[in-house]
Amino acid sequence: MSRQLLAFSLLFGLSTAAWAQAEDAAPLSGDPSAPTFHQGGRTPVWLPRGAFLGTYLRRGMVTPQPRLQWQVTFFEKRKDALVFVAEGGIGYAVARPGTALEGFDVPVDSFYEHTAQVGMGYRNQSPDGIHWGFQVTGGPLWYGAHMTNVDDERYSAGLVEGRFHLGYQLGSTVLGVSVGYGEPFSYRKRSVARLFAGGVLVGFFADWR
Repeated sequence: MSRQLLAFSLLFGLSTAAWAQAEDAAPLSGDPSAPTFHQGGRTPVWLPRGAFLGTYLRRGMVTPQPRLQWQVTFFEKRKDALVFVAEGGIGYAVARPGTALEGFDVPVDSFYEHTAQVGMGYRNQSPDGIHWGFQVTGGPLWYGAHMTNVDDERYSAGLVEGRFHLGYQLGSTVLGVSVGYGEPFSYRKRSVARLFAGGVLVGFFADWR
């Protein structure tokens, strides 16, 4: 099974599971007119409704990547919500491995990876303020590196990413931590820089829908 097929199968499975959970969620009170806890739609849809400051870690490469996120809630029931997600950001490495190829003298002088992604997410907001959820997104990845003794690389590829988050609602904003993983696909196999693209992703998020 290709990575692309595996990623989209995962996306379908997680989305189906989230939908089922939202459908089965029990009301928090006997009043069907009671408000939900998401209050989605406070921010105009054309403005960012969230932000993420994450860092990719792979093979000794440390690449912070701030992103802005747009969200549209298309299903909401009590404390559960399904959202359409679009986000994008840029990243430049702040720490690099001693060599790009083990056993060879190929220092990495600079590395970058930028991305724009779309996908789906699940959000759970409890009445006591605890917020958790996940999302699966995919989109183009632009990456490159300047390496001593090797030609500079500037390529594009695809990227599939999954992320879980846990936070707490403070007023009208949710703040928390997030962890995930991103995997490039459809890249140039002879590329050296692609060895450092994606990987484990950790960071902080804010949601002010």
